[in-house]
Amino acid sequence: MWHLQDSEGYGVPMALDLTLSHTDGLRPDLAMSRNRRHAYDSRAHTVGPMPPAAFIDTFLPLKDDKRAKLMTFNNAFKEVPRTADTPAAIYKPLAAALNKKSPRKSRCPGFVFDTSIERSVRPLRLGYTKPHICCFTTANARTVRRADNRARVELGYAELFIDVRPNPSFDFFIDPPTDASKEVRIAHNFFREYRLPDEDREYDEAERVFGLHNAFAIEIFARQNRTCLFTVSVFGPLARLYRWDREGCIVTEAFDFHANPGTLLEFIWRYSQACSSDRGHDPTVITTRPDHESLFRDAIRSHVRSQLGVDGPELDKAVSAHYEPGHATAIEVHPQPPPESTKPRPPTLFIVSRPVVSPLYLEGRGTRGYWALDVAAGRVVFLKDTWCTWPTEALEGNILAHLNEKDVRNIPQREIHGLVPHDFESYHRTGTSSQYTQTGSMTEKEWVCSIDKKRIRTTPQRHYRMVTNAAGYGLMTLRGTEELLHATHDVFTAMRDALAKAACIHRDLSLSNMVLVKEPDRDIRRGYLIDWESSNPIDSDGNAKHSGRAGTWDFLSIRMLDENDFQRKHRFEDDMESLFYVVLYSGLLYLPHNVNMGSLTELIKAMFRERHELGEILFGGLGKSMNATCRALTRRIRFGSPGFQEWVDTIMDYYWPPGELKEKYKGMWDPARIEAYWATFLQTHTLECDNRVVHEL
Repeated sequence: MWHLQDSEGYGVPMALDLTLSHTDGLRPDLAMSRNRRHAYDSRAHTVGPMPPAAFIDTFLPLKDDKRAKLMTFNNAFKEVPRTADTPAAIYKPLAAALNKKSPRKSRCPGFVFDTSIERSVRPLRLGYTKPHICCFTTANARTVRRADNRARVELGYAELFIDVRPNPSFDFFIDPPTDASKEVRIAHNFFREYRLPDEDREYDEAERVFGLHNAFAIEIFARQNRTCLFTVSVFGPLARLYRWDREGCIVTEAFDFHANPGTLLEFIWRYSQACSSDRGHDPTVITTRPDHESLFRDAIRSHVRSQLGVDGPELDKAVSAHYEPGHATAIEVHPQPPPESTKPRPPTLFIVSRPVVSPLYLEGRGTRGYWALDVAAGRVVFLKDTWCTWPTEALEGNILAHLNEKDVRNIPQREIHGLVPHDFESYHRTGTSSQYTQTGSMTEKEWVCSIDKKRIRTTPQRHYRMVTNAAGYGLMTLRGTEELLHATHDVFTAMRDALAKAACIHRDLSLSNMVLVKEPDRDIRRGYLIDWESSNPIDSDGNAKHSGRAGTWDFLSIRMLDENDFQRKHRFEDDMESLFYVVLYSGLLYLPHNVNMGSLTELIKAMFRERHELGEILFGGLGKSMNATCRALTRRIRFGSPGFQEWVDTIMDYYWPPGELKEKYKGMWDPARIEAYWATFLQTHTLECDNRVVHEL
């Protein structure tokens, strides 16, 4: 059995875009809008202000006090100005103060505080800038200093970071009075409130700073294997401490670290004394052995060759989507014990490198997907590393195993799955002690304030891994019309099987939930329907067990986007409509047609991304509804493939027939009739196999 005691899950490569030349999802030119979205989203899952002493005692309890090695707190920050004209005037002496040591004592033994922003090639540009100060282990500091300044390697190795601003006006939070009662705190708005744009430039700047802080934290989660992260904000003489996990963020009250240096220095000292898992690292991940990395590289090359039929430089480039030399990692997957037993079984070891998807948001599942080498079996599989809500009976692996037992076609075969252990000793003794989020455990504390006049409610998450046999390529890699319509028909077969054999609907049909797998007995890649965690059993009336929307906004049905009843229950017909939108969207982005870039961008926004807020109600679907009733958005589109044009027009007519066809197509929006048409269409039409065209938005 492998025992991965010391986490080394640093420097995780980021997923690449379709060109395999840039990091996916982190375009610098979109950083401003991305960061504003992060700041806005944080309103739903930020908890505070927690008293700093309680924060330190709760999350960094001192297990073995070695204060004989701790430097005195007296005059620790005497060289740091209380306010300044620039951040540099504060962060430089602050880093020096934190790094201070004598032959026998230091402030943070084993760690180095580095002014990382000075390694940024464009320190004033969002998307390029780096944190003012990053804390590294001594060994990792050497690794970072050897790296190219153009890389963002600091965020792959940072233990924590400190964002520094020259005065308190940059603080995005407003604390209640220190002696405020619980009732007063509930009524108090912890976030700054926005006033008129001309009157509130300070708000805009504070929001920009907090959005950037969020962005750094999110990128660290993407570039490291973490369960949580600690960070610090400095605003002139004041500071706040933060703890981030997949449930949200906990923020402390602001404290004057000049008047009371012990708070910040106690936090730094305790951090240095904590084990790697208490600092937020995943103990089930380590850097792999060189021989295992070689095995992984060779296995990935062989699998890519079998899937794409390429060789030479083209093969090398395709392999880079899954492997970065020197960055192979060993991950344990611990089998989930059956319900009647808590006794754990031995883990299985997998080697991974670059994921095909990286998590780019804080709260939620934080999913990474890898092509992985099963070391014992010597074959390439797909490893999904994610966070899931309780209870454990809803684990995707259990759902998939049930569908496998029912012989549902065109879905992955579950190999192994299980919650990720936090404490090895407890896990191997009882099968419990899985990694879990802690933000929500603080939402009912007496110090918690409201945000936007609402109490914070978060969703607890547990760390979970699942391995399947379907290591393929996303639908967005389709080669042409033939592959698109055959693969999505495969997906439709999976949907119909799940309905007929398991009384289950998927509820999250999207471009990213379908993969293409080349199989030896088939010329066209098979389409697999994946990501079944949102699926639901249906009742005798065909309604999902749970009410409310589940799925990707862009592809939700008109009915599920309606504002009049956003808590209605999903039906199979909604999945059918979502599948049509996935096919249409794929055709608009990857098949030839007559729509120019500007018009296509507007069409995509109107048809797929339009959304509105009415109080707490989010709704949309107007563009889809207009198109259904009068083809307002699609009637002028002419696809280069006559067959694809025919398929799109026919399916739209089946779904919402125009006046002259209402009687003829009455009742055609039915799974059996759609299947009959689609299967016959594929048998009777010769479709283009290599007419892929990528349209930029």
